[in-house]
Amino acid sequence: MKPIVDMHAHYVSPALIEEAIRNGTRYGVKVEAGKNGISDAQLLFEDGARLRPFFKELCNFECRLPEMDASGIGVQVVSTWTDMAGDNLSDEKSAAWVRLQNETLAADVKNTGKRFAPMGTLPLRNVQKSIEELDYLVKELGVHSLELGTNVNGVDLDHADFRPLWKRIRELDVFVMLHPPFRPVGLERTGDYFLNNLISYPVDTTIAAARLLFSGIMQELPGLKICLAHSGGFLPYQIGRMDRGFEAHPACSKYLKAAPSTLLREFIFDSLTHNDGALSFLIDQVGTDRVVYGSDYPFEMLDPQGPKRLDNLRNLSASQRDAILGGNIRSLLNGLSA
Repeated sequence: MKPIVDMHAHYVSPALIEEAIRNGTRYGVKVEAGKNGISDAQLLFEDGARLRPFFKELCNFECRLPEMDASGIGVQVVSTWTDMAGDNLSDEKSAAWVRLQNETLAADVKNTGKRFAPMGTLPLRNVQKSIEELDYLVKELGVHSLELGTNVNGVDLDHADFRPLWKRIRELDVFVMLHPPFRPVGLERTGDYFLNNLISYPVDTTIAAARLLFSGIMQELPGLKICLAHSGGFLPYQIGRMDRGFEAHPACSKYLKAAPSTLLREFIFDSLTHNDGALSFLIDQVGTDRVVYGSDYPFEMLDPQGPKRLDNLRNLSASQRDAILGGNIRSLLNGLSA
């Protein structure tokens, strides 16, 4: 078996934090130093939005290597995280902030050998600038994957303005992980009990995926490589309800030629279910070839069992397990030398 590939992990470059300290006004951000300098500093946007503090494991490659080795993980595909996207900035500052994220991430990965691979992002509040940044990522930085939020300031990804971007992503054969944004749906009701993460995150992912289905985008652009974080939210478990909507309500069949379930396998799903039964159900629904291993390292919602969770699924063959743990993502993500 080849080394495991973890395709859902996060990293913030110290160089990005240092540049934000020096020239934050240019990017519309400010950094408040913590007790331990940049390792627990906090990022603020010019509109007052404040992110959680950085921490050592998020900003350091070396300290995560022992954990990766202990779990058998050979490569992490790392992105910043969608809270940092900058969708709340002006078009110019958002583009500059995203460029800084992409360049510092790519540079740090380049200096680490082959244990990490970069996943870029785009300034989604402006589609033309997003297309330009996408071309820069692929052609100049050699980055062939993206982490994108599941909505952009409340604008959904099936909006007509995004069509040229989806087409360009398909043309360049870029792998996309859709991840809930800084402000997911339903925050007026999910502010307590960490429900913003536990409930709003998977709901926002489900809405995004459903809109990509019902709008016809997944039908129009077959082969679009869209991976849904956190095992697809509630999509795999409510696809039958969507099929019934397709049969019963004309709004659901306006752009679709066949039931949504016929397109479910157009999506890719990470393995992060936190539950053996849910993971087994996901695999039964979409097949082992559409599931990829992801940990959500280093945040608290990572799966403590890591890759070993797949060992609990007795119906998986060794080859199917190996596919989920690395074979699938190697075939999906161009330029991944793992």
